[in-house]
Amino acid sequence: MIVAGIDEAGYGPLLGPLVVGCCAYRVRTEAVIENDRRVPPCLWKQLRKQLRKTRSKNGRTLHVNDSKIVYTGGRLDELERAILAIATAGGWAAENFDEFVAHVAPDVCEQLAGYPWYHPSAAERFPIENESASVGVHSNALKVECDRTATHCVHLAARVVPEGEFNHMVNATQNKASALFSLAAIHLDTLLRRFGEEELVIFCDRQGGRMRYGQLLRLMFEQWGLEILIENDEGRSDYILRRGNHWVNVTFVEKAEARCLSVAVASMLSKYLREGLMRRFNAYWVSHLPELTPTAGYYGDGARFLRDIEGKARELGVPSERLVRCR
Repeated sequence: MIVAGIDEAGYGPLLGPLVVGCCAYRVRTEAVIENDRRVPPCLWKQLRKQLRKTRSKNGRTLHVNDSKIVYTGGRLDELERAILAIATAGGWAAENFDEFVAHVAPDVCEQLAGYPWYHPSAAERFPIENESASVGVHSNALKVECDRTATHCVHLAARVVPEGEFNHMVNATQNKASALFSLAAIHLDTLLRRFGEEELVIFCDRQGGRMRYGQLLRLMFEQWGLEILIENDEGRSDYILRRGNHWVNVTFVEKAEARCLSVAVASMLSKYLREGLMRRFNAYWVSHLPELTPTAGYYGDGARFLRDIEGKARELGVPSERLVRCR
């Protein structure tokens, strides 16, 4: 069966890209059926020798959880080590950050080329905060465990939306939550096309506070019949998509990263891509203003950052709609 997850990073900030990640694992264990829901096996338990929800004291296992838990204190090393090991074990090894982006988010490469602050500097390291040898050791051990348990990452992808494209999407829909859901829907469509004839379970973190998804699913996936199991019951909405003899469980739930390893990986992938691009963003502006304090892009500090670069941005002819997100 296929256990897939979707999650985002960068929905709220003023600066930088929005990223919506997706991850899917194929497992040989069959799901248990409870109340018309496929209940997949716990992937943390399947891969417990290499992937853990909690931080390893001796560094022998990889920390996989909600990106907000793994990425702490501005340090990227733990999150990066896990994501690059998972990607490498799955066949998406990269020699530099641009190559990694091309593996998981090829559609955005041309767009990023149009933003000077997302170009790599000569001093850029990859991995950003790890040594390649360390990532290699973990990825090799993880691949052995994936083979032993027949639990493999078969899909790792992201939709990366830079500021200008983000503004275009939000202006077109007049609703930031709708723009976010449309990105998640692209992942859903890909999963249905690739794995819709297998046992497929998809978990999504709640999208922009939205509670009901039935109408949107019905509109976007007309070729599939929709059955609503529950909607907005204690922060959870469960649906079945049916086509012929095939059916797919889709669940939107709060804190999905804590329930499903695939969602946690999607969360961490999204955060890694955003942080990697924000490091380039800051490096670009610091190259023009050496005394500038970098920003994570969130509203309070993002506004300070914009004040600090206002004169230089004007001098460089940077359009505000390419730099600042509208919502």
